[in-house]
Amino acid sequence: MKTIPNLIPMLLQMTDVQQDETQLNTYRCLGKLMSEADIKTMASPSKITGVYVKFLTNTIDDPKKQGRFYSILLSLKNFVQHDQVKIELIKQNALPLLIRCIIEIEFDPIKIKPIVLEVLLALSFNNDASSILRQNTNFMTTIRNLVNNIHSNKSNLQRAAETLLWKLDKEIEAITKLTNSKLHKYDIMISYSHSDRQLCYQIHERLVQDGFSVWIDRDNMHGATMIAMAEAIENSEFVLICMSDTYKQSVYCQSEAHYAFERRCHLIPLIMKPCYKPDGWLGIMVSGKIYVDFVKLEFSLAYEKLKKEINQYRQLNMNYSMVKSKENNHQDISSIISKPVEETSILSGRPSIIELPHCITQWTNNHVQSFFRTNGLDNTMFLLCSQLDGHRLLELYDICMINRESMYQSLKGELADVHHRPLPISDYLTFLHEIKPYLPLMHTTSQSVSSSLPSSRVCKLM
Repeated sequence: MKTIPNLIPMLLQMTDVQQDETQLNTYRCLGKLMSEADIKTMASPSKITGVYVKFLTNTIDDPKKQGRFYSILLSLKNFVQHDQVKIELIKQNALPLLIRCIIEIEFDPIKIKPIVLEVLLALSFNNDASSILRQNTNFMTTIRNLVNNIHSNKSNLQRAAETLLWKLDKEIEAITKLTNSKLHKYDIMISYSHSDRQLCYQIHERLVQDGFSVWIDRDNMHGATMIAMAEAIENSEFVLICMSDTYKQSVYCQSEAHYAFERRCHLIPLIMKPCYKPDGWLGIMVSGKIYVDFVKLEFSLAYEKLKKEINQYRQLNMNYSMVKSKENNHQDISSIISKPVEETSILSGRPSIIELPHCITQWTNNHVQSFFRTNGLDNTMFLLCSQLDGHRLLELYDICMINRESMYQSLKGELADVHHRPLPISDYLTFLHEIKPYLPLMHTTSQSVSSSLPSSRVCKLM
């Protein structure tokens, strides 16, 4: 359906029809079609959420409408992958409805509970939602009981419960135990969606033939538990992110990719479907990385490009390790090496500080440079933002406000990996604070995530 010209605009027009059933069925179709960019262009993402919350509320307690209730949950699972919808579900108080489905025994453990757990798992990537879930002791006890029920044959239910429990209870602890060990049990871990398995298996077989040690959950041979996935990620030098629509829509794939991202693993994104462009959470994780397109290129050419990426990273890592070793052993060499780093700062030959437009959306790249220099961030945050204009910098700010702690860890890791510099928390907080006066007044994402922010007078007029 995605290839039908103007289908999404036509369906969006139908959402204005003042008839609940028409709106719901239209959103069901859109849930399968819309990208993150499409959601952002909608006048009001809250409208989508309002329709779903209304129908969930009207059907949750009616035994005769459980089929309808189930189909609404399935459709909601498609939409909840989008950050704007997550925020609206929290604002419109949908979490208590979903929590009821897990705590109360009358809800079907085969059909209803696994779907609800997957929706909650998607929501748990939002800090506000994860806090609400953690603080509900009855809910957390129920999840633990589902995970520990060894007599249960409801594998989908247990898998969803285990992954959500990992996300809420264990992931932060695992991430904080980062190790600097260079020894890995596996060369590569492959993270993929089951719908892309044939191409992934082909890649796996070639890698093994070439002597790589590869971890892949082929036909669930490892049980597909989150604990097994986490251990594979922790013990792999590279993680291949096999990108497609179904990968981005899967909360299990998101959990794997998110953990690898937070662990600062070296991610190599592979394109699995024609013309696929990652957006949303997946687009953030692979931003700035080179994609290996296994659809556009012949398999052998794409595979050679993948091996080239692996070898280049290893060579770069080896060269950097040699330099650091010399720095540690010879202070005279250290002083010689460190000097060019200062001299080759991106802002050497810097432009003079220029007056900034009052609204960030009017900023050019030169304005961005001036902002970071004015605030003393030219040797930390600017190194990560050197190619951005005002619109892109605003997008980065939005992402930071959705998950401040996670983004700090991500930016700190990128600065260390690429530029070999630390990112002081004070610099990160300075960036978040100093940019506030330049935000547009009607900046929906910022307003929905954070408390009221100071805004520019010019932005108000615009």
